[in-house]
Amino acid sequence: MPASGPGAADFKPAKTLPTVELRSHQNKAVMFPPRGLAVVLFGYTRCPDLCPLTLGRLLPAYEALGSPPDLQLMLLSVDERDTPQALQTYLRGFAPIQGLTGKPEAIRQIADVARVEYNPAPGGRLIFHTDAMALLDSEGRLVRMLYGVSRLSTAKLKEEIARLLR
Repeated sequence: MPASGPGAADFKPAKTLPTVELRSHQNKAVMFPPRGLAVVLFGYTRCPDLCPLTLGRLLPAYEALGSPPDLQLMLLSVDERDTPQALQTYLRGFAPIQGLTGKPEAIRQIADVARVEYNPAPGGRLIFHTDAMALLDSEGRLVRMLYGVSRLSTAKLKEEIARLLR
């Protein structure tokens, strides 16, 4: 598994993700995985580069596909310091992306199945994390992981999302 370089992993059969309760950026309890097609970026609000870059490309890719109403876009925070309020503030410029946070053990369960690594950097301010995005099918199962996602162009992200929509 590439930790940060471009690459992908397809799961056939699709992987079942653990069912856990998370909090949305609107501070509502939500069950994960979602029902319905979803794109889930693993990241956090204090990320200085990878996450904002990817989110900035994800929105135009989504819009270029006609903003499919049956597709959910999510940022799953790997930083236990990210509260629903922090996610709400961070995602103001990234609507309709939903922010999700939860208990560290719940996030770890999801990350382990998706093969996403993360840990605090020295000094504790930043989080080292796999530059990754999960694509979930209509039943909330993991069908594809994209690694090095911050290096993908808007056109490539659009292509990947279009593949999920088929």
